Amino acid sequence: MSIDQRLFIWLFISFIAATVIGTLTHELGHYLVAESLGYDATLHYGSTGWQPANPEQAVNSSDGFWILIGGPLETMLTGTIGLVLLFSSRKLFDNVTKLSFGQWFSIFISLFWLRQLANLVGGLGLYFVNGTISSHSDEIRVAKYLQLPDLSISILTAMIGAIVLAVIIFKFVPNKQRLTFIASGLASGLTGYYLWLVLLGKYLMP
Repeated sequence: MSIDQRLFIWLFISFIAATVIGTLTHELGHYLVAESLGYDATLHYGSTGWQPANPEQAVNSSDGFWILIGGPLETMLTGTIGLVLLFSSRKLFDNVTKLSFGQWFSIFISLFWLRQLANLVGGLGLYFVNGTISSHSDEIRVAKYLQLPDLSISILTAMIGAIVLAVIIFKFVPNKQRLTFIASGLASGLTGYYLWLVLLGKYLMP
């Protein structure tokens, strides 16, 4: 196997775009739940704010829980839709050496599940550097609300994300394009995170 330079560039850009889109749609999940419950919500580049629509409105404790899980549920639901698209057209992937735009699109939708794996890996990386695990992730906060071990939901959903990634790599990405796909994903992961969540997002969607 060798790296297809043209495909690498195309996938590299696509992964960065998917990072931005995935982040915003995740936050949109929080936003839509908050709005549906009658709160005033604001969408930012990497977070969602919400508050009562009027000062006299009481905040139900369960509302915060549903708003909290709105983001992860949106992400996992989108990834699951992508998997349904992949498996419903799996015969079109047989004996293919190069994927079409539509096939790559289904793969990138399925990779929304990758957020779960990336969050756990990132959290464990910070643990080895700082000695503590951040409690700010949605999954850890949901686990705390449900009185489960802090990492239980993070680990479970990360395992599903890892399985989804393995299925995509070894079942749907042709062998000829596999190395390019993996290399571009690794190269663009931190790049997309840095460009949007550190460098640009705070100016474009403060």
